[in-house]
Amino acid sequence: MKIYTYPRSRSLRVIWTLEELNLQYTTEGVDLMSATPGSYSPHPQHKVPVLDDDGFILFETSAICKYLCSSVPSQDLYPSGLTEQAIVEQWMSFALTDLESPVWALLKHQALLPEALKVKEVVAVAKGEALRAIECIDRQNLTKWITGEKFTLADIFVAHNLLWAKACGLRLSEQIEAYLLRCQKRQAYRRALLRNNA
Repeated sequence: MKIYTYPRSRSLRVIWTLEELNLQYTTEGVDLMSATPGSYSPHPQHKVPVLDDDGFILFETSAICKYLCSSVPSQDLYPSGLTEQAIVEQWMSFALTDLESPVWALLKHQALLPEALKVKEVVAVAKGEALRAIECIDRQNLTKWITGEKFTLADIFVAHNLLWAKACGLRLSEQIEAYLLRCQKRQAYRRALLRNNA
């Protein structure tokens, strides 16, 4: 299977999932910033990540990660039990909506967009919304992982968005910093980071 990637993008989440599951894969870097890239993503909007599993093309990060988990029997990243899976879904949904939405807006208007398109009012609103989402996470018991005793897909999505928040200069509590450090110490994360940013 092949993953289309771009450094410091959401493709890290897919590669992290692959590494946690010990699956074999190859990567193909896509230059999203080039008008004439050497490699094109099969995504309808030329985005990453995209999975090509022997001709089966799948995009959208959460869909790819759940698909990968479903291919591995007896894995814990995306549990099959009704209540356990519901809690993972809850935090993945939170990570993708309440947290990622304002953090992504903040990233764009602080760093990624051309100066002429940056809007300071958007920065102020996005910062407030992101901080409220981070406060919600901080009210959880993060002595281990976001859903409890086991590391899951929810941790990959929550942690990656928190790392983006940190890159935006948002202050994180000691509890969240410690949680992020545990995530970043995982060997699968370290391998994924190297593969994605290569």
